[in-house]
Amino acid sequence: MTPKPLSSHLKRIITALILMPLIFSVLYWGGKIGFFLLVWAAFTVGQWEVLCLLYQRPAFPQGVFYWLQGSLVLWGTYGWGRDGFGAAFLLGLFVGLSRWTAAFENHHRFFEYVGKQMIALAYLPLFLPFFLLIRADREGLPWLFFLLAVTYAGDTGAYYTGRAMGRHKLAAHISPQKTVEGSIGGLTANGLIAWGFGRLFLPHYGALPLVLLGLAVGALGQMGDLLESILKRIARVKDSGRLFPGHGGLLDRVDSLILTAPLVYFFLIFFR
Repeated sequence: MTPKPLSSHLKRIITALILMPLIFSVLYWGGKIGFFLLVWAAFTVGQWEVLCLLYQRPAFPQGVFYWLQGSLVLWGTYGWGRDGFGAAFLLGLFVGLSRWTAAFENHHRFFEYVGKQMIALAYLPLFLPFFLLIRADREGLPWLFFLLAVTYAGDTGAYYTGRAMGRHKLAAHISPQKTVEGSIGGLTANGLIAWGFGRLFLPHYGALPLVLLGLAVGALGQMGDLLESILKRIARVKDSGRLFPGHGGLLDRVDSLILTAPLVYFFLIFFR
């Protein structure tokens, strides 16, 4: 008798049960270099997925350039912190726009062309370095755990609340599966986990600031999710890739984290 294939939901659970311990192990025991290598590997896969969404079949030199540009930003951040991040990002942005502006030919598609260039140059290279900046801070490790716990609690809360109670579409033209009820459930989970995590691991911060931060993280996470959904909608694909069974590509798993890392970093810097 042929066994039944695993449902997408079960694949989702199994994949999460495998990935989360691995990620948390690298965070806790891998040190700064281990975490940097994890972020760099994530960028390598994620940038390829971004290029495939933008260009379907990106040319090899084009893919290598965008990978080198983003890698330069990550290496600059790892080696020299905020100064290295800013200098490397601006350098890569200048070289990238100069190179592709010189090669531009079809003036009737100018805004589409520039938009794709900016997404490829900035979507991951601008936001991923903030994970390294958080990790480099003397209080950064618990804040990385906070960011992951709150964000994925919101994802989980939104998913199951939407499945159980979802009736009203949140943005039907962008992501038909997302509902207002799911969004509210996700934000509720964000606030609760932020409060609980703060009580256990960040007791010197007040409950109200952490709950508000958790809600802001949740709202930005949902915006990041919708932003990636727009890219997938334009590319006419359901998932950004097939890396994780039940989850899709790497971008499908980190889309809600991309916009939230800068928020947590600046909270850590200004409200410590």
